[in-house]
Amino acid sequence: MDRRTFGRNLVAVVGLAATGDGLLAALSHADTVGVTATKTGTDLALSQAPQAKTPALMAHRGASSLAPENTLAAFRKALETKSQWVELDVHLTADGEVVVMHDGTVDRTTDGTGPIAKMTLAQIKALDAGSWFKPEFVGERVPTLAEVVALLGKRLRINVEIKSSGNAATAQKVVEILRKGGVLEQSMISSFGLQAVLEVRKYSTVPLLALISGKATDLQTTIDKGLPYFNIEYRQVDAALVEKARAAGVRLCVWTVDNPALWPRFVDLGADIVCTNRPHLMPV
Repeated sequence: MDRRTFGRNLVAVVGLAATGDGLLAALSHADTVGVTATKTGTDLALSQAPQAKTPALMAHRGASSLAPENTLAAFRKALETKSQWVELDVHLTADGEVVVMHDGTVDRTTDGTGPIAKMTLAQIKALDAGSWFKPEFVGERVPTLAEVVALLGKRLRINVEIKSSGNAATAQKVVEILRKGGVLEQSMISSFGLQAVLEVRKYSTVPLLALISGKATDLQTTIDKGLPYFNIEYRQVDAALVEKARAAGVRLCVWTVDNPALWPRFVDLGADIVCTNRPHLMPV
């Protein structure tokens, strides 16, 4: 068919579809009428400039500005936001159970006192972990990691920060719980303690591993150890750090960003995850 007869054929365009790189492609019934569709300059003009990638949102200790941190109430609140992740902290009890709490003692966030490592799960479960925050949370309990996994399932990804970095058994138990809950592949395991992170590799190469730091210079350690994520305090992040991380194939999780006005900065810089106590306020 020559170009003079092309115009006499009916081509029914049925829609426009956006492809992953932002190009718009016409979908037509050209083949049904024997016409071979070709790209023209008009097609190329439909291309769009790439958009900055929106970071994933991580709820720090759950939605911890709305409910007591590291409780099931806080993780339920996180489900009501646009978060894709929750961050939580874990310790081992005296009887080897993995509980979710930030501090090494129960003093700040419960009505009890004492180090977690010297208390049994039953003793910790008897404590009130909600009344310190607001009266409406009276009776909230300290959850186990397994309870959080059961609550969230695959609805939110979990970043498990190992706090008891001196106890090698923590890494093994965390991996076992995430695997049993069917979420190991979608989870992250992180710590300020490099040895705790590397300990995870003895039991699984599946979860994403991250070194947490308040120093930009620790990116080099992350690179040297082949870790996929560097979880860095937000004031340490600049274009040079992002460029170095990108060149090494390392992703950045930025913590803890509670001012919504800072969100555009980390969008422009290209952060992969932004961790916040206030996920409900972030302009995602």
